Amino acid sequence: MEFAAIAAVLVGLFLLQNQLYKKYAFKNIRYSCTLSCNECYEGDEIELIEEIVNKKWLPLPWLKAEITTSRWLSFAGAQSGVTGETRFVPSFFSVRGYSKVTRRWKVKALKRGEFSIEQVVLITTDLLGYSNLSMSGDASARVLVLPRAIEGSEISVRPRYMNGDIMVRRQLLDDPFYISGVRQYTGHEPMSRIHWPATAVMQQLMVYNNDYTSRQSVTIILNMQSRASEHMEVVDTDRMENAIRVCAGLFKTALDGMPTRFVANAPLSMNGADRKTPVATGEYWGSEYELGLLELLARLQLHSTEDFGNFLAGMSAGITSTDIVIVSCYLSEAMLQFAAGRQKSGVHVRFFILGPIPEELDYEGFDVLPCVIDESAGRRALSQDEAEMQRRGYDIEKEAAV
Repeated sequence: MEFAAIAAVLVGLFLLQNQLYKKYAFKNIRYSCTLSCNECYEGDEIELIEEIVNKKWLPLPWLKAEITTSRWLSFAGAQSGVTGETRFVPSFFSVRGYSKVTRRWKVKALKRGEFSIEQVVLITTDLLGYSNLSMSGDASARVLVLPRAIEGSEISVRPRYMNGDIMVRRQLLDDPFYISGVRQYTGHEPMSRIHWPATAVMQQLMVYNNDYTSRQSVTIILNMQSRASEHMEVVDTDRMENAIRVCAGLFKTALDGMPTRFVANAPLSMNGADRKTPVATGEYWGSEYELGLLELLARLQLHSTEDFGNFLAGMSAGITSTDIVIVSCYLSEAMLQFAAGRQKSGVHVRFFILGPIPEELDYEGFDVLPCVIDESAGRRALSQDEAEMQRRGYDIEKEAAV
């Protein structure tokens, strides 16, 4: 009889606690997940801060937060799982009544791009683990990872002339400060341009002959095709990421020296019409614009809007810069033809090529710089960094009464 009474009491307690947790487990529970900054560079270490506040007397002895984010955000000390482009990070808590628990993760940004904490699911159970309960947590954390520039003495864009403008074959108006000689008066020139000594010698009206000039400026063009036969989606992503890093390095030197414009046959978004819209900026001059251009590089999609040869042909007339820099993973005949046409107009065209150049391609007479970047060494260094992060772990969680 006593055994039956004890069993009944135990069953009653079990059912009572089970109902309590089903009804009140997530009541007055607040969970937040934030990042320590909104922007960082590739390879930087930032913090992800989790905070759970329990504003009731009922404790949660076991609470699990399942964080879904990008695989390119590496969490130190976490036994995370990676599926495709997604990383799943488990986080376990024990929360007393009327208390707050804060946990800080060390997070390493492995790749440029715009990443967020896509989803957080909170899972808990009753005291005996009989019932599993879940709810969604606040997942508003977002970070923009900027490309880390590849720098070097050769990867640079500097003015070809130390000061002043450069002469061009044709411009809308001639430059009154650049005089190349004298010519016969046609009746359309103002009297202020008459060259009186030459008029006296020639015994007819002579006027100053002025050259056409243009200020030095550069357009940096990125080819978002890793291969000539590629269709839309980038195949060699590692090499293309290095091409983007080369552009970041070029911005550092170009912006300090002359007006700079950036163009790419790549979209910033993969939604609707934006998928077919290439990137084309206005002219910027000054290092204060470098961050804005790096943010643009960070948002570039590894997807081409059209074939690069067609892209160059379509935008040729719209480029008015005195210098053009093309960053590409390959060199083609169409690209050389574009350069030849521009150079006939006095525009200097330079190529930064990150891939092998076909032997049958004759590029003699063109400014072609092969960029040899050890991609495998970069991946090995990245793996070593991740291993170091695993050894360091994350900070001890802090608990406080509320």
